[in-house]
Amino acid sequence: MKQPLKIILLFLTLCSFELVNGQIYELKINKSKNSKLVKVLNNGVLIGKTNANYLLVKIYKVDNGSGSAKLEEGHERSFNLLVAISEYDEYPKQNVFEIGPFYNPEFVEWTEIKKYEREFTIKHGGVDNRVITKLRVNIESLKLIKSQ
Repeated sequence: MKQPLKIILLFLTLCSFELVNGQIYELKINKSKNSKLVKVLNNGVLIGKTNANYLLVKIYKVDNGSGSAKLEEGHERSFNLLVAISEYDEYPKQNVFEIGPFYNPEFVEWTEIKKYEREFTIKHGGVDNRVITKLRVNIESLKLIKSQ
């Protein structure tokens, strides 16, 4: 009678050790086949972020490759901006918007418009020809407000 009891106690001890460590399943490793995701995660640069009141917004710039700016000077790159937006919630609404191309984009500032809406400013263009673009984002859309 003592032997089965020892085996059961040993089994329960091993099971509780697995539960304590959180490893009750086998870990899996997969290589992503999503080339866009691979490019964004490896080359995307966070240029703007706000987590003020109700929304988290992150702006990443991702280069479009050598020569994409189509300038005579050579192999200059243009960039697209990815705007990731999320509500704060247990199951938040989330979206990602892409806009571009921009030459030499630079984040300038955030402006709160409404409780669930932000406006941001991007400077872009050549050194002697900078353009200011304002964009407005909420959980459902990204809109161009003005470009000058």
